[in-house]
Amino acid sequence: MNKTIRRFGAALGVVVFAAAMTACRYTGFENGPAKATGASAVDWLKRQQRSDGGFELSGFPGFETPDAILAIAENAQQQAAWDTTQARRAVQAAVTNGHNPLHAIDNFVDGPIDAGQAAKVIVLVAKPLGMSVGNFNPDGDTAKNLIATVNAAAAVNGSYEAFNATLYAAMAKKLVDGAVPAKTLSLIRGAQEPFGGWDFNGEPTGNDADIDTTSIAIAALAAAGVPGNDADLRLGLAYLANSQRSNGAFQAFGSNDPNSTSSAVFAIVAAGFDPTSSCWRDVAAPNLRGRAYTSPIAWLRSQQITASGPDHGRIKSPNDAFGVNTFATSQSVQALRYAWIPVSPLAPQECP
Repeated sequence: MNKTIRRFGAALGVVVFAAAMTACRYTGFENGPAKATGASAVDWLKRQQRSDGGFELSGFPGFETPDAILAIAENAQQQAAWDTTQARRAVQAAVTNGHNPLHAIDNFVDGPIDAGQAAKVIVLVAKPLGMSVGNFNPDGDTAKNLIATVNAAAAVNGSYEAFNATLYAAMAKKLVDGAVPAKTLSLIRGAQEPFGGWDFNGEPTGNDADIDTTSIAIAALAAAGVPGNDADLRLGLAYLANSQRSNGAFQAFGSNDPNSTSSAVFAIVAAGFDPTSSCWRDVAAPNLRGRAYTSPIAWLRSQQITASGPDHGRIKSPNDAFGVNTFATSQSVQALRYAWIPVSPLAPQECP
């Protein structure tokens, strides 16, 4: 499958986010170097803005703009606790050709979007910016009931169309209704492969698990309120731990990848751990204790282009060979700041 198309599909499953904050949840707010990298990355993002206010460089409507919106909102936060007003104002201030990013998103949702796309807008745009999910209408023209679009796709087995869309819908349901449906949780558990990972199609008998899908599945389990020592969650973390490279990165299609690395950060935080420490790895995969550990946050920072020029601030990606887009940079900012994402992280877990 073409990497760009596969990555577009996986985008419905790589993103995780935060609603309820715990008093001791880990955030990137106090991490000065991460904040500096994020700020430079957002400066690059803004230079890529299209005439409609969006960020669709790759040609897939609704693919890049929601993540860019959240990245801009992340960079605007002036304190550890999330502020929807700061988020919304920062996004509204990003204007090109008289349009801010919400104009592009409004036009996108006015079209025939599916459940996964509606869930993505709920998670990355409406909720973090404090906007209505039942009457989403930034331009004041035709309102869209985003959660009704999600609910309309609900099947009796707990799915919401494709597996990755189901994972995304689970997160949206947590944000809107306060809970992941029980049947959806059961379906997610049943899709786990024997070695702990989840694959793009949710096939439990397959052998094609990937970091992105595994990461959002872990976040969905956390959003459903499973205990910190839940067997499925810990087995998923063990899959991540055994997949991490010695330089801190996580891979997609055999290459160190900023999107997969960002997704893993979201999962680690969702499970109640600090990604800058080896604690999560040592708990999930005791066989790795004692080995040197490199933070995925450090690796993400190392991928930023710091030389002066038009690419200054961009996060490099192996997918750049197919054409540079904003997705890697946007998700890296979200991981560097990890203030909105993930949904309902578990309480901090004990380390050995």
